[in-house]
Amino acid sequence: MSAAYTEEVYKIWLAHALGPGSDYITAMAEFPTARDFYEASETEWRMLGVFKPAQIERLSKRDIARASKAAQICANNSWHIVTQTDEYYPPHLKNINNSPAILYVNGELECLTSKLTVSIVGARDASRYGKEVAYRLAASLTRAGATVVSGGALGIDSASHEGAISAGGKTVAVMGCGLGASYLPENESLRNNVSKNGAVITEYYPLTGPSRGSFPMRNRIISGMSLATVIVEAGEKSGSLGTAQHAIQQGRDVCAVPGDVISSAYIGSNILIANGARAVFSAAEILSEYIYTYPELINFDNIERTLAATAKSVPVKQRTPDGLSETHRKVYELFSDTEISYDTLVLKSGLSAPELSVVLTELELEGVITVCPGNRYKIV
Repeated sequence: MSAAYTEEVYKIWLAHALGPGSDYITAMAEFPTARDFYEASETEWRMLGVFKPAQIERLSKRDIARASKAAQICANNSWHIVTQTDEYYPPHLKNINNSPAILYVNGELECLTSKLTVSIVGARDASRYGKEVAYRLAASLTRAGATVVSGGALGIDSASHEGAISAGGKTVAVMGCGLGASYLPENESLRNNVSKNGAVITEYYPLTGPSRGSFPMRNRIISGMSLATVIVEAGEKSGSLGTAQHAIQQGRDVCAVPGDVISSAYIGSNILIANGARAVFSAAEILSEYIYTYPELINFDNIERTLAATAKSVPVKQRTPDGLSETHRKVYELFSDTEISYDTLVLKSGLSAPELSVVLTELELEGVITVCPGNRYKIV
């Protein structure tokens, strides 16, 4: 009965019976094929001494029909199935302890083989400034020859994918759910665009919805595929800090874009830098670490041109209102689209506290700024 299934179906069955992050290579060490593993007895599995009771229970169900259905869904949608022994399996991902046994891919397979890969992650509710930084970094990285990896979410992830695509580069979105699942419908068009300019990948069965634990597991793939993980605008409890932690455990580089030391939006990023992450301000600084390892893959000549080109297409802060005095204009131009504290304005403006208070009051009366809790201000 089992002979009706292909080896690919048996690999799908085994990968999902063991669960995400399991040691697939060790499991297969004693068996020539996944089909041989399937046809072994429960006693043989237990004798290997590597499986948890829950894994033995899932293996014993031998739910090969579900694996066959997953393979059929992929075939119907022209999605690829990539296992650890395939030529298109991401090269850096093979070298982590809990590499996924299988990847489902919507898009190009070739981009998965890139060795010059950098991930960019950060806050979902990112500021316009943070998204602009991610967009420009991604565009510059891809123009220089790198493939940009991110998580397909809102905020920094979206800006990173969009920046890479805008520069004609390749980008990979790693999902915490199955292909075709009902997830983040507002980003469906972005995912479609990524699949045409790179790939959307996941280790979860097709149509599997997201769960609380799937995204932390997803994060190890983002960092595992990458030479370096760059954190842009991460708060103290940002999920992107988990990606940075995975990168550290995997022996990969961690970089962070420094931010306002008073802003809560950059607490996580700044803590990473304080604990040893490399502060970076450009794609050139990120890629300079790999120029001797991959000299044939990096094109530094294109980096500055990318920055100049993206400056025209990235949304920027609204134009300074007409009619402001020199002092008012100077203070107004200290604002980005995020809140800024009174103390920071004192430091940056060069005005005395009383002088600044007068200017802020007048700008508020003119309707161009507003007061926020905690003695902070933002542009209207």
